[in-house]
Amino acid sequence: MLDDLTLSVARGEFVTVIGPSGCGKTTLLRLAAGLASPDTGEVALFGNPVKEAVAAKRIGFVPQSPALLPWRSVIDNVRLPLQVNRRHSPPTPPNAHALLASLGLDGVADRMPRELSGGMQQRVAIARAFVFDPPILLMDEPFAAVDELTREALRHELLTAWQQSGKTVLFVTHSVSEAVALSDRVVVMSALTHGVQRVIDVPLDRPRDDLVETTPKFQKLERELRLELRRGHAVSGSR
Repeated sequence: MLDDLTLSVARGEFVTVIGPSGCGKTTLLRLAAGLASPDTGEVALFGNPVKEAVAAKRIGFVPQSPALLPWRSVIDNVRLPLQVNRRHSPPTPPNAHALLASLGLDGVADRMPRELSGGMQQRVAIARAFVFDPPILLMDEPFAAVDELTREALRHELLTAWQQSGKTVLFVTHSVSEAVALSDRVVVMSALTHGVQRVIDVPLDRPRDDLVETTPKFQKLERELRLELRRGHAVSGSR
């Protein structure tokens, strides 16, 4: 459930949504993807109704589970959006093999999903979202099921791919460090109001390397975000 929520994301911006379970993060993503409709208000992408963006295949969606087809090879899973949406395929789609290589999957194109680790499967899902070259990418806790070391590697690989593509990203996570490492802005959701509690700017230089998390500026932002989340939890718990 969401109540009285207003949020704008600029073209090419990476915005992360964070908050406690039940605050409406996934609902917000489903509204942006056209998978749900608001009871009141509207959702617009590039100034047009979300249904138009969905029909034109302008949205890529990466769920928590990779959702790979087990009977198709890695490369065929990546190319699937091009095959099922031929009418809307870009004239010169990104090279699927190059996408896999950029995500650390060089040499696994002919393997089957069952032969891959969970982290590798999630990389394939990200490559699949990029191959259709949608201008908008929606990601629902895509790294939640992998270990911390793999998670760190995945987010830096995602950053590299995003910085090269210029896509607009709306990303949902429960990880504070992930939110700061990836984002231009972090939207803190409230479990009490099911709306936006605060939007925190992340003025870290880009491109960001894998050592950005060791810097004092990063750690200050991480602390600010943690305190904001605790403040929202304390307010919610007092009602």
